[in-house]
Amino acid sequence: MNLQVARPDPNSSTEKEMITMAEEELSRLQRQLRIMEDDRLAFSDETSTKLEKQRKIIVQLREEKEKLCEDINVATCKNQKRKDKRMSRDITKLLEIYDEYQEHVRMEKEEIVEMEVQIKKLEGDIKKLRPKSSVSCHLFQAKLTSGQKSLQILRNKLDNMVKKFCAILAANKELREEIDHLLKERNHFNEIWEKLLKDINTGKKYMADLIDQATIAFDQREEWCSKLEALKKRADMDCVLHSEEMREVQRDLDHYMNLREFLCLKGQKRVLKDLEEKERLKQEFQQQELERQLEIYENTLKKIREFCDEEDVERIAAAFLKQEEENFALFNYVNELSHEIESLTNGIHEIQEKIDEQVEICKERAKQYKATISSLQQDLEIAAQLTAEDQNQLQQTRENLNQTLKGIKEIFDVIQCDMGPILRLLGESAAINIFNVKIYLGTIEKRLSDIITETYLAERSVLTRGMDKPMISSLK
Repeated sequence: MNLQVARPDPNSSTEKEMITMAEEELSRLQRQLRIMEDDRLAFSDETSTKLEKQRKIIVQLREEKEKLCEDINVATCKNQKRKDKRMSRDITKLLEIYDEYQEHVRMEKEEIVEMEVQIKKLEGDIKKLRPKSSVSCHLFQAKLTSGQKSLQILRNKLDNMVKKFCAILAANKELREEIDHLLKERNHFNEIWEKLLKDINTGKKYMADLIDQATIAFDQREEWCSKLEALKKRADMDCVLHSEEMREVQRDLDHYMNLREFLCLKGQKRVLKDLEEKERLKQEFQQQELERQLEIYENTLKKIREFCDEEDVERIAAAFLKQEEENFALFNYVNELSHEIESLTNGIHEIQEKIDEQVEICKERAKQYKATISSLQQDLEIAAQLTAEDQNQLQQTRENLNQTLKGIKEIFDVIQCDMGPILRLLGESAAINIFNVKIYLGTIEKRLSDIITETYLAERSVLTRGMDKPMISSLK
């Protein structure tokens, strides 16, 4: 009895090891997949957060761009320019008024100093003449009161003029600060304007380059398309010729294979009755077939020689191979041209899409410009209406001012004010206007004060004479 011992199959152990290794590799790959999936989720969260921040930044930048464009439009509008010109004219007028007031203050100070000197001289003269004079105490007290009153009036005038001078200085400081601020804003606006002009010129150059490239690509496309059509026609003709030749070669190959199979079968040894007769008939048939095939080959070769106009078969074969190589090279060239034309077509489509995008952007900008122009025209109409109203008010105010100045001049002439100080201050241009009206008013006020003082003294003298007459009569 033969016992067969069961031996472990090495192939099974190898398969188990391979399965174990595959499972380990699978678990490792699954772990890597989970890790990569977690990394992808974390990366996607991070990128989404960053993209959200970037989108917010882009939105803020766009809003800032719109605000800057609005500020630029507002700063460059005609109304703002008119305001700037009006403000500059007002500043110039205020500076002129300031210079005039400064000169007026200087003259007033000189007059006050001269008046104080005169007052001191008069006080000295009064002290010298007081013991010898027969002026009564009441008259002296009245003159002293009048002098003190005049002095107080002059001090009040000086105080008012100093206050006005300080107010003008403060307004001048504010105007200078505003001018500096406007100059800074103008410089900032000029920088932004130049930057926008550079961007516009760069965009125009880029659009011109794109248009030139698109034109060149379209012309090249037309040229290559015409060439491709010619090559396609030529390739179709060559394909037809090659197909005919391949069919002819395939027929020859099939005939050769059939002949080979027949010869192989014929070459096998067989033991049959009438074998010799069959062999003879077969050989005769083969001989006839070969002669027919030879005749076909000779006719074919003759036709090829006539077609090629060449008697040497090797040269014909070399020419055929050369023609095949040329046809294959042309076929490769046509394929390359087709690939290049396809790439050019794709490029043309991309350029056309970019051109369409630029055209849409230009249309949108044109709409924005039209809207801006319409709004500016509306603002211009409103500003024109306001300007007309202001002109009417200004004309009415000028008429009222002229009437007021005429009234002041009439009062000045009626009370017979002295023109000497005014001529010293103003020179030849002593006509009353809005700049020297305060001088006239001050002169009128001073003259009225003198008239009131003279009237008061005259009344006092009349009363004094009336009281002195009864006293004299009683003494008599």
